[in-house]
Amino acid sequence: MRIDIDQLEFIDRTLRDLLLWLEGGTGNEETITSLLRMNDPGVHGTLPLRGTDLRCRDVGDGKLLETHVNANWLYDPARPAKMCAKLHGEGYNLHLHLQVHPNTERK
Repeated sequence: MRIDIDQLEFIDRTLRDLLLWLEGGTGNEETITSLLRMNDPGVHGTLPLRGTDLRCRDVGDGKLLETHVNANWLYDPARPAKMCAKLHGEGYNLHLHLQVHPNTERK
């Protein structure tokens, strides 16, 4: 079953744009493994939602996606060291974490 990300109004518009951009650029429908987490103090717990995780089974592919996202999206111009994409976890927990900020912009 495919979820139409663009119809999920609880997702921050910038995060939706990033997810749709990534899907359009890769031609793949990525598997979302985590969206909103109740009582999460970070981006997975915000409304509108500003964080999500995508399944990743291959470290090499994950690193390519991480680099691609971070080369094209700026998390916050005031904090250039922060990134929109981070590959982390091991084994079946390996995933690409995506996050946006109210100041996130496409490069």
